[in-house]
Amino acid sequence: MAARLSKKPLAVELRPLAFGEIFDRAVTLYIRNFVPFLAIVAVLIVPLAILQYVLDLSSQPELDAIYKIFTHPGAPPPRTIPTMFSSPSVVAVFAVLLLVTYAIWPFALNAVAIGVARLYRGRPVEFSICYELALRRWLQTLGMIGIDLLVIVGWYVTAVVVIVLAALVVGAFAVLSPVAAVFFGVIFGLIGLIVLLPTLAPLVVALTFSMYCVVIEERPVLDSVALGFARIFNRAEFWRSILFAVAVAAVMAGGGAIFGFIGMIAAFAHLPLLQALIESGARAVITPFGVVLMAIYYFDVRIRREAYDLESSLERLTAAQPA
Repeated sequence: MAARLSKKPLAVELRPLAFGEIFDRAVTLYIRNFVPFLAIVAVLIVPLAILQYVLDLSSQPELDAIYKIFTHPGAPPPRTIPTMFSSPSVVAVFAVLLLVTYAIWPFALNAVAIGVARLYRGRPVEFSICYELALRRWLQTLGMIGIDLLVIVGWYVTAVVVIVLAALVVGAFAVLSPVAAVFFGVIFGLIGLIVLLPTLAPLVVALTFSMYCVVIEERPVLDSVALGFARIFNRAEFWRSILFAVAVAAVMAGGGAIFGFIGMIAAFAHLPLLQALIESGARAVITPFGVVLMAIYYFDVRIRREAYDLESSLERLTAAQPA
């Protein structure tokens, strides 16, 4: 009995965390629970690995053509360079890749967050329990997926409209003066970066928080959206969420770039299977860490705003399952 109790994980302290402490806690929880977190995300990684291998195979002629251009600079360039999207079957595979990612990702996201919630209550991360609780709200999750798509498409359309209007203004100035066109082109470019990019990062964080609200807090979809945005789009958290999102993106992009470079070497060596394994291995290592980071940030925002409510909601979420 004593041996069994000794294996029970200690509850993680619920308190506001400094920015560096969020990353420190994420590293600690991720390393200590790497296998169960990897198993949870593997539901997404395995089908992506299969589709990735098909895409890598289809892109081999394009890579060969590029390799010949760089290794034989004096030779006449080919009239056309075959691309992976020139084949309808490859386009279909790419569409399936996007669909699988978009459909499975929210459930894996919620399952990891539930695993983090269990650690906060001193309970182990278990694959079956985490997915059982994540799938229990599958209908609401699908509704949230639809809202996510509408919001992201809306942001994209807005960005395109802003860019087109800026281009028209610059074009009008170009008729009058090339110098003025360059000047206003730089100005509008900076405005675009200042307005569009900082809105995308907190938008993604707010939508992720809304997804957590649906499952972890068991709220209706529209209430979850309102609450997720209220927690991020405020004076206290807006700029902090941008800094957090940029830091997470930098960490994941840096790790992905290393594996991506190795994968490209395998691709030029005509080893598509090895390339797919390397790229899938990168996802297996990097993706769970990014999701754990986001979950810890979510709990940190909540503990700052609603300490008692967070304690009670986590207890309600984990109480139905054995320790």
